[in-house]
Amino acid sequence: MEELLKPSGIVESTAPQVIAPVTLDKLQGHVTVVVFWGPWIPTSEEAVSRLAGMLPVTTRKDFRFVAVACPPPPDRTLPEDFLVWTHTTWQGLHVPTLCYVDLERTSQYRFLLLAQPEVSEAATLPPLPIPTIVLLDRNGLIRAVWTGWLPGYDRQVSQMVDRLLGPSVSETSQSPADSGTSVPSPESR
Repeated sequence: MEELLKPSGIVESTAPQVIAPVTLDKLQGHVTVVVFWGPWIPTSEEAVSRLAGMLPVTTRKDFRFVAVACPPPPDRTLPEDFLVWTHTTWQGLHVPTLCYVDLERTSQYRFLLLAQPEVSEAATLPPLPIPTIVLLDRNGLIRAVWTGWLPGYDRQVSQMVDRLLGPSVSETSQSPADSGTSVPSPESR
């Protein structure tokens, strides 16, 4: 399947490592939240931070949190190198995942094409507003998109993720003592 996110770079705080692009195939079977953000918009930093704090970023094996840093529009001057700025901001957010960097915005256009299959040319589409949150189900279907950041978006995203994930295996497997039923001992049979 075609690559969704072919990172131009990765922002990480540990030693550099080879990171494969994220593809729909790699997300199969996972509920996924993709956040397109930029350090040049304070509300997008808030979106990443609040979502990472509310979602099961490290506690569920069937969930993925994918952050994609996008550069500002060409008419906006940067205070420093974009990769350095993104790296510094990402470290300050303390999010326990990698951050992909999409300097050409190709991943945004690929998501736009997934959401609007009737459009054949990505070049005719405007870039996504920053931040944009995309929720994918276990089959890779886009279930919801939030553009911008408003109070309550974090709760909406969290509730939809919870519905798509359902209870974790540990929550659904109860011992007989927990369920109120008893198992007869071998002597009583």
